[in-house]
Amino acid sequence: MCGRDTFTATWAEVQAFSQPLAITTPAEEAEPNYNRAPTQLGWAVVASDKGGQALPMRWGLLPPWAKDTKLAYSTINARLESVAEKPAFRSAWKQRRALIPSTGYYEWMQLDSKTKQPYFIHLDGAPVMFYAGLWERRSDEAGNELLTYSVITRAADQTVETIHDRMPLVLPPTVFEDWLHGSADDAMAIAHAVPSAPLVFHPVDRAVGNVRNRGPQLIEPIAPPRLL
Repeated sequence: MCGRDTFTATWAEVQAFSQPLAITTPAEEAEPNYNRAPTQLGWAVVASDKGGQALPMRWGLLPPWAKDTKLAYSTINARLESVAEKPAFRSAWKQRRALIPSTGYYEWMQLDSKTKQPYFIHLDGAPVMFYAGLWERRSDEAGNELLTYSVITRAADQTVETIHDRMPLVLPPTVFEDWLHGSADDAMAIAHAVPSAPLVFHPVDRAVGNVRNRGPQLIEPIAPPRLL
């Protein structure tokens, strides 16, 4: 998975498509983000007594031992194949798994040695999907609480492998409760057993490559690129 996605769902949609897991959400709607990038604010659903709770977090997991925030750029994703052993992720894997609500993500297809074409990839038939994720709590440079998250990725399935060889691990609602509240062994079993998500995709304008570009026009389909 590349480091760009979107979150434009309402909290009502998040709650509706997370059932049977009950999720506590903020009273105010989240600001739509059509070009969410590393270190920007996102949302993560963490375990709570009532099921799950959506909390604002910065994208790019920072373990407590990280000396500064630079590590976040290399921890936006955690590979499923090594998540249980990597020093940056293994503690969170055991105790702080999360669900990352998203309305779709961008990935770039290599057309030739100089050209890449971005695609918008999203769930077919649902306005929101949930990535498997991890989260951490630590202090920032000013001594304030800093919450951060990472998205767990897996090898791409046949649906999207022509675009990129990696994809986020998308979980179905039936496993949400066990993912958040179960053991690390339970989580690994879930990760390897869930079916492929019904994803669809279309090419979009290369303007999405600039994080300063915002707005719904970024996810609008364009004419398919010519393949030589």
